[in-house]
Amino acid sequence: MAYRAAAWLFLLGFFIFALVPVTRAADSLVGGQSQSFTLADQYNRPRTIAFPTTKPLVLMLGDRVGSEQIEPWVRELYQRYGDSIEIQGVAILRGVPGPIRPIVRSQLRSRAPKSVLLDWGGAVADMYRCQSDVCNVIVLDRQGRIATIVRGSASAERCRAVCQTLDRIC
Repeated sequence: MAYRAAAWLFLLGFFIFALVPVTRAADSLVGGQSQSFTLADQYNRPRTIAFPTTKPLVLMLGDRVGSEQIEPWVRELYQRYGDSIEIQGVAILRGVPGPIRPIVRSQLRSRAPKSVLLDWGGAVADMYRCQSDVCNVIVLDRQGRIATIVRGSASAERCRAVCQTLDRIC
């Protein structure tokens, strides 16, 4: 019995220790200035994200697993803010081999009618310290300052945090 409790405490401590640096690293970005970047979308059209902008920008970055969490976020934010914010999806495609990229582009064209920027090398994902297997929501004000970063599915608590930030900067 005591052995099980000790084992669970050890595992809990390990997971907390393992997650703290990632959380602190993301938190240290908030308030900082975002860099401009250019990526092509699934139609091979380049798009530059640069500041200042006319609206706050919400970037939604996800790898294959994380991208499954994006749609509820978009629906919630669009319903609440409409055209007063800009939402841009970014597919994290690090490690996709060159010969497979046209297939991935084609699949995205059929699944995503709106422009999705393709981060083949992971440079943008690295810039925002994105986590794997979750949606990474980055809220940027008009000047390009990182207002908040939220990771995960669109839970009530996470949506509240993003909306409070957007209410302040809209």
